[in-house]
Amino acid sequence: MIDPAKPYDLTFTVTPTYENSRLDLFVKAMVPSMSRSKIQRYCDAERILVNDEPRPDNWRVRLGDAVLLSCREPDNVREVAERIAANLIIIYEDDDILAINKPAGLVVHPAGVHRHDTLLNGLYRRYRDILPPQQHIHLVNRLDQYTSGIILAAKHLAADRFLSEQFEFRRVRKTYLALATGVIAADGGRLDFPLGPLAPGRTRLQTVRDDELGKIASTEFQVLERFAPQDGDNGLTWAQIKPHTGRQHQIRVHLAHVGHPLLADHHYGVAKKLFFDDGTQIARYALHAAELIFTHPNQQEMTLSAPLAADMTAGLARLRAGAPRHYGWLTIEDE
Repeated sequence: MIDPAKPYDLTFTVTPTYENSRLDLFVKAMVPSMSRSKIQRYCDAERILVNDEPRPDNWRVRLGDAVLLSCREPDNVREVAERIAANLIIIYEDDDILAINKPAGLVVHPAGVHRHDTLLNGLYRRYRDILPPQQHIHLVNRLDQYTSGIILAAKHLAADRFLSEQFEFRRVRKTYLALATGVIAADGGRLDFPLGPLAPGRTRLQTVRDDELGKIASTEFQVLERFAPQDGDNGLTWAQIKPHTGRQHQIRVHLAHVGHPLLADHHYGVAKKLFFDDGTQIARYALHAAELIFTHPNQQEMTLSAPLAADMTAGLARLRAGAPRHYGWLTIEDE
């Protein structure tokens, strides 16, 4: 398990498959979550070394080269974690659990280049002097980087096991709110399409599969509002989504499969943000984890709700007012 209190370096050895590849392409292959633009910035900052020497992003690596990616931030690791901790929006807290309204853009667990700037880092920083030494925060569910909404955490191992079992056996009822592209004709329905990796070995992206790699996935939706097409788009649909299974990227893939990908979904739709003349914009895939219904460790049923994120609230207000819509290419970091 990665210790979020200890950011560290990653080292890779160039194999025959990548001999004579560009340095940025090699690093991208090793750390798919890292965008090309970020790799270039790391090269410029001399945080990517080849055989202990800084090299430009277009450097050609050779067989056996040792490539070091420095994930250390010795000057501001503490400040970053403290800033995340200070800005946490706690929805609910007691002796057993806590729930956070995660902002879009915040990574949940340390991984890849995100070793110190995650939700878990912030929680560790916030609670390290509050909880007894033998207790640790355990995140029970997770959200994609640009999904906002409820993250549930346990304050001790017994609560973690109790809650995790409910997620594993699909006893938790989850509700999301989503802004999908196009006008969905049906008022509601259920999407039952098995999901699996886009290709063998490529587990980061998912697709609908009818073969042995496909796993059962079911998503229920209900249309809440429709926004008629304007010049430059095919309209938009505001919908309530209830996933009955918990596959990776399930809602995003299912909506894309039926021709209505999420607004601004850079993997499964069109990587364009929505913006308005007053500066309001939705510049990430428009998905919010709004509600969880589960059994608390005290055996009582509990319902927790997360207020809609500010960008989606403001965007909806402009849509309802009939404001002219504009679109532009996204510049967010790849997941």
